[in-house]
Amino acid sequence: MNYKDILVYIDDGDSNAERVKAALLLAKFHDAHLTGVTLASVRPRHLKIADNKAEIRISQVEAEKRAESFVELAEEQGISADSRVITGDMGEAAQKFAQFCRNFDLLMLRQANPQSRNFSLIKEVTQEVLLYSGRPIFFMPYIGAHRIPCKKAMIAWDGTAPATRAVHDALPMLRQLEEVIILVVQEGKQKTEKGQLLAKNLIKHLARHGVNAQVKRVTTGSFDVPTVLLNQIAESDIDLLVMGGYGTPKLKQKIFGGVTRTLLSSMLIPVFMSH
Repeated sequence: MNYKDILVYIDDGDSNAERVKAALLLAKFHDAHLTGVTLASVRPRHLKIADNKAEIRISQVEAEKRAESFVELAEEQGISADSRVITGDMGEAAQKFAQFCRNFDLLMLRQANPQSRNFSLIKEVTQEVLLYSGRPIFFMPYIGAHRIPCKKAMIAWDGTAPATRAVHDALPMLRQLEEVIILVVQEGKQKTEKGQLLAKNLIKHLARHGVNAQVKRVTTGSFDVPTVLLNQIAESDIDLLVMGGYGTPKLKQKIFGGVTRTLLSSMLIPVFMSH
């Protein structure tokens, strides 16, 4: 099983070159078609103009240039590619983006940078795509990901449906890694026997798919789960985190609450997430 149809988000940010490079590598490895998608509503970061209408026109032109340049770059490397410019204001563009994403095997998006003038737009798109696309997402940090392709993954495992879906969506990627750790986090004195049994079964299941994994069990102690995950990532020198994305459409704001919000805002390595 390979990814045959990959979408990558493109813009003019500092992390764009590294994200596109990762997408090209992944597309080449899986012999996949690659689609670059950008937003006409992304305001060029170096553009300073008081005329809002002129800024909108310039943003559209810049988006079209990005899309064309992306296809040229991919085709130079022998990769089948096309591009798409999505129009509309923040809410409309986010909805269109999520709908467009539904016919791809994998989505490669960026973490929103709080210092960027496009932060609210990227955050809205991220939230909408995670909730409504139904597709797995490979999030790249805005600080860049300096070990692509990834070598060592950690699965944040709690036996839930979102975590299960994330693991199975990530199988084509997990099979190529040198090491995979299944992390089971026990909160306080809470028993995790059920989670441990699921983890043992997961090891056997992954082995049948050619993935050599091991279980690591930790307790939260005085820390919360996100902090434990971040500490384990640093301690084990992890370069890819696989986890479920939590939240419901009716409680849309909660998709960026708890573990999901913390991990996406504190991202230091790529995060593979399914909802």
